[in-house]
Amino acid sequence: MEAVLPIEVEIPSMRILAEAELEEAEWEKQRYEQLNFIDEKRLKALCHGQCYQQRMTRAFNARVHHCKFNPGDLVLRKVLHVMPDSQEKFAYKYDGPSRRPSPEEPSF
Repeated sequence: MEAVLPIEVEIPSMRILAEAELEEAEWEKQRYEQLNFIDEKRLKALCHGQCYQQRMTRAFNARVHHCKFNPGDLVLRKVLHVMPDSQEKFAYKYDGPSRRPSPEEPSF
């Protein structure tokens, strides 16, 4: 008797089905059921991934503190351009502190 993995007992593989010497029609039926099971398993994994993403988003957003900045507050301004003489990863990423402009003034 050949050793069989426990998972193959629950979900028979094609090797197990072939060893059972099933009739051709029965074998085709088993194969069709296995292919349907693969689609169901793929959809279940996709649903699980989407639910996981939603849970992670909800958990992250629960700890986010929203800040309201008023005109005249000191803020850091992100440097959007790279200076030609900058030293790549050691370059400053923020410029500041600077005052937040009022809504009438043009933003930086």
